[in-house]
Amino acid sequence: MATSGPVELVLIEFPRSDFKGEIVAELGRLVDAGTVDVLDALLIRKAADGAVEWLEATEGGDDELARIVGEPAGLLAADDVDAVAEDLAPGSAVGMLVFEHSWARGLSAAVAGAGGRMLDWTRVPAEAIDELTAGLTGTTEKES
Repeated sequence: MATSGPVELVLIEFPRSDFKGEIVAELGRLVDAGTVDVLDALLIRKAADGAVEWLEATEGGDDELARIVGEPAGLLAADDVDAVAEDLAPGSAVGMLVFEHSWARGLSAAVAGAGGRMLDWTRVPAEAIDELTAGLTGTTEKES
């Protein structure tokens, strides 16, 4: 598995263990548009009695999710499940996604072609940008 865009791990919590179809539909749209490539995905549920069940996204019976993920890269495994399940509330679930920002492949190639190299790629949380923007304009979101 060769990647040339940044790769991220995303954890999505579902407090009532309800997975919704609109998430899979949006992932499909992003994959089909060439924005991201989903490299691996796991679904983890913790029953009310504390028992943990997990499966690869391709084993969940959702054909669209299986199409999006394709052959899992094997980046997520039982150790990851144990680490997440420890903090998971009974009756809830987590979806774990590893994806590549495939839109950045061209940028990475251009940088390499110019003799450069990416030193770092840091994700800045939206909340931090909102705070910075509010500080620059002198307003807060509640005031607007």
